[in-house]
Amino acid sequence: MDITDSAGRAAYISFIVSLYYCTDYELGYDPTVVWNPDKKYWVIKCPDSTAAKDGEMRVVNYYARPPIFEAERLFGQHTRGFSASLDPNLVDKPDTFIKDSWPHASADPQSTSRNELDILWDIEEQIGKDKMDILGVIRATNGGTVCFSKAGNLVNDNTSAMLDPVLGGFKIALSQTPAVSTIGNWASAEEHLTRNILLRVHRRLALQPLGRPLHTLESPYELIIVLADVMVAHSTILTTSGYLHRDISPNNIMVVDDGERVRGLLIDFDYAVKTSEARIALAERTGTLPFMSICNLQNSKVQRSELDDWESLLYVVCWLGVHGVSQDEQVAYQQEIDAARKVDKYYSPPLIEWESGSFNNVARAKKNDLEDDEGFNDCVLQYFQDGAAYDELKDMARSLRFALFANPELGHFKRFSVKKVNPFEKRLEPKARKYINVDLLALMSECKEAAIAALHEMSTSDF
Repeated sequence: MDITDSAGRAAYISFIVSLYYCTDYELGYDPTVVWNPDKKYWVIKCPDSTAAKDGEMRVVNYYARPPIFEAERLFGQHTRGFSASLDPNLVDKPDTFIKDSWPHASADPQSTSRNELDILWDIEEQIGKDKMDILGVIRATNGGTVCFSKAGNLVNDNTSAMLDPVLGGFKIALSQTPAVSTIGNWASAEEHLTRNILLRVHRRLALQPLGRPLHTLESPYELIIVLADVMVAHSTILTTSGYLHRDISPNNIMVVDDGERVRGLLIDFDYAVKTSEARIALAERTGTLPFMSICNLQNSKVQRSELDDWESLLYVVCWLGVHGVSQDEQVAYQQEIDAARKVDKYYSPPLIEWESGSFNNVARAKKNDLEDDEGFNDCVLQYFQDGAAYDELKDMARSLRFALFANPELGHFKRFSVKKVNPFEKRLEPKARKYINVDLLALMSECKEAAIAALHEMSTSDF
């Protein structure tokens, strides 16, 4: 709208007045999450899964203190997380994680293939609840699409319900102002306004067990145990229910306490896809930038496989080896980086090229760092934190790199050579793929046993 003419000013005044008459929901408030000022907790209405399976619409109230993490940016999935309980008297002893997010969806609910709740239900049906708990796989106890009451009717909370009234009014204002002529005609103005608005649906899941972040671990030995557990769970899910996770990263690996030991917990199946689906063969970038596989970064046409997730695991090991496992170590490392940058503003810390720049630039950086043993040591391993436990983490990183990039099953050529043989395609051949997977699972089992033995020795030497 152009406020330099009367039509534009009228549209602007109409917009301001309309804000006064907006409901709380239209102003952005979520009516399904209510703060109790007396008890100082949130009351969160979560869709009842049992009712949803029966075709009914009911909610279950969860009680939580302020969110344990908020969305870092306005756009995207805008995920928030709460530690919650069904019992308000146990709000400070939560046993459930509430995941509140806005994933992409199709305008046709029947064609929305990526739905974390359905995926978790399917995995549980294939594996069984008890085995999921043993393996360390997150379960959905309740959840679904968030609904709210509007004019006496239940309405699915999505960007269309929120934006259509606003866009409708804005389109009317546009049609009444000469500024439309700067875009072209009315049809092109409408397309210009709406073509980049993606449909997102508000979903809320109640998940168990409640884990804690990786940075709460006390040593790399514990990290090795957790990572080994997670990759066993990953492999079991793939072979039993056919789902490939596609987003192995520190934020999607949690810790569960099991007596005196820790266990790994695999979470966040937003990007998971069934290997039987045609989309598995499509070039599609998924995951978290520093931990994405090279094929993934390059948007390669080579089909994604479990080996891409194993490659992501290698990057997790390297990242935490350099930055530190515990929160104290990570804070100390960042302080060292900040101090170095005060001395030299052009200082470039290790692995910086894994987290910034274009996808192709990050892929090139990883190729350079992983091409051979010498480069891997010079560019990555030498920057690991000090100590015997980190030496064990180094050894695991070396073995992972060898299995994925220098495995004899891939033939006798450099992993990233320009020869006609494509090593990414080569490792998808049934024989190579099976051999590498068996090799990787055996490696993680050996590393886990060694880590358990080291922790046991450390605990007995204290007495």
